[in-house]
Amino acid sequence: MNTDYKSLPESMESSELSEYFNEFIDEYFDKPKNLQTLKQLYELAYRQWDTYEALDENIEKKLEDYLMSALDFKSLELVDTILSIVENLSMKNVFQYIVGQKDNVKIFAIKELIEEAEEEYSDSIDDPYSDLDDW
Repeated sequence: MNTDYKSLPESMESSELSEYFNEFIDEYFDKPKNLQTLKQLYELAYRQWDTYEALDENIEKKLEDYLMSALDFKSLELVDTILSIVENLSMKNVFQYIVGQKDNVKIFAIKELIEEAEEEYSDSIDDPYSDLDDW
């Protein structure tokens, strides 16, 4: 791994983060997906959330493909990490896919996790900053 994204400053500009997202995609897109790598992506997603800006569309599409191929509904920690990434990046398509699969999930804890995410984020996944409009 070239960059330990956890070591990045907590507050960054969206343009700076775009460079790191592209680095992540270049480095990991065609490699096996694992929890360690997804946790690195989570670090970038967490910082992107704090910019209050949407992710670049090209980056979002590549990350959607990456996350869809990483999904494993037999791993609670993996699904939890992916949901956190999806929520922080407001990735509606991946979120809807995960929610749409909940009835096929055999592990109760994972199904429950998906249901909790659906209850908490289904209304705001399109516009996660809508509550800020009230300020």
